Amino acid sequence: PRVPHSPHIAHSCPTSSRKPHTGQLWPHVLPNPAAFPFILREPCRSARTSQNRVDLPCPGSVHRHSMKLSTAIRRFDCQLRADGKSPHTRAVYLRDLRLLAKWRRRDVNISTITPAKLARFLTSRIFTHTASGKPKATISINRSKSALRSFFRFLTDAGHLNANPARLIRSAPASQRPPRVLTHKEARALLATIKKHRTPIAKRDHLMFSLLLGTGIRLASLVNLNVGDVDLGSGTIRINGKGNVERLVFLNRRLKQLLKGYLASHADTSDPLFLSLRTRRIGARQVELRLAYWLEQAGVTCRCSVHTLRHTFATRLYQKTGDLLLVKRALGHSRITTTEIYTHPCDATLKQAFQKL
Repeated sequence: PRVPHSPHIAHSCPTSSRKPHTGQLWPHVLPNPAAFPFILREPCRSARTSQNRVDLPCPGSVHRHSMKLSTAIRRFDCQLRADGKSPHTRAVYLRDLRLLAKWRRRDVNISTITPAKLARFLTSRIFTHTASGKPKATISINRSKSALRSFFRFLTDAGHLNANPARLIRSAPASQRPPRVLTHKEARALLATIKKHRTPIAKRDHLMFSLLLGTGIRLASLVNLNVGDVDLGSGTIRINGKGNVERLVFLNRRLKQLLKGYLASHADTSDPLFLSLRTRRIGARQVELRLAYWLEQAGVTCRCSVHTLRHTFATRLYQKTGDLLLVKRALGHSRITTTEIYTHPCDATLKQAFQKL
């Protein structure tokens, strides 16, 4: 819009030789700042000042909101919590982002991070190797790249950055290996070894690992179960899955019998289903340590984690039914491509197929 001429208006930027005149358009001419105090200006440092002159910014000297990398990471974590991401997912994302802060060696302004600097970070040893010096697997590197893309996409969408410096990051092709699973013999040996012991801790562990092998629920869902989440009448348990999505999981006859005997000593429906020795809700790390202990006792030498029991359930379910959509629903996957890893035949199956040719 045109503004009226005022004798108190002048362009003080030395890079411009224009003189103010009536009807000149914004931003070359501004009204008297005393009359419009809400207008913010960033004066050119080399401009002359006087009582009757207004210092205007040089063309292109636009003030940008600055934010430190540490502050940006905290705000991103807040957004992850608002999106319902699990504590494990948040911890993984933040660990990858703190690698960037460690590589920069100081708390830099996010506006100084460019595609070229991110490319150098992606080829640095701190990114491509673990803390022990071992090269990272391709799938781990791709996960870290995904964290960077999500982080800078958030900063761009929130208006903290004008352009996304991670827009050029691409994931590397990675061959998907079949997930590590327990054989039927190993799974039976694990449960049989625990069942031999009659202590309350052994009974708790037997039910925990029976549930993991019989339902395929995640570790986080297991430790967050309450007594009231179990419905023996309908043969289901209510869990909060990934992304805080609530869903029902079916129980087979054997699991219902185990739960019926276990719940006889648990009256309060708000109590945690599985307690530690200190009568508190059992933690994820405790479950991992108990599994390692019982696997050693059972003589199972393969390297496996609690998540291996979920893979074991899914693999057996697919082998029994051959229905990938059914396995997808049982695991609570949102995309069928995530479930497709269970369709890969193992080496023994592939060898048998070749023998039949």
